[in-house]
Amino acid sequence: MDRLLEDREIFDATRRCIDAWNSLDLEAVLATYSEDVIYQDPGSGGRVVGKERVRRYVRRFLEVWEMKFRVTEDRRIAGSNAQVCLWEAEVRRRIGAGVVVTTSGMDIIHVNEAGELSRDEVYTDRVPLMQLADG
Repeated sequence: MDRLLEDREIFDATRRCIDAWNSLDLEAVLATYSEDVIYQDPGSGGRVVGKERVRRYVRRFLEVWEMKFRVTEDRRIAGSNAQVCLWEAEVRRRIGAGVVVTTSGMDIIHVNEAGELSRDEVYTDRVPLMQLADG
């Protein structure tokens, strides 16, 4: 790490990523990640490394799910270009009955000097999503 980013730079990078996810636009989502990104969420089956692998995962994800995120709290991780972002999301299957559930979670996010997310670890409460399992 050459330069410690300002809080606002980190929080803005995260907001751009969340806005992209909310747009359901694959290319917009990918534009917020670095080429060497490390991504992980409860459904990814482990770490997804590199933008092209993230592309494949997010494409499949967006074919099934529609989510609208709302940030509830941002916290800087002291001494690093990272933050914890707490959020709530309304989730529904793209095909099916249209049932919407609300869940909450958090991301641990690292941002590089170019303002791209280089690491995104997602933790979420999956219990509310069980209502959508058979959608």
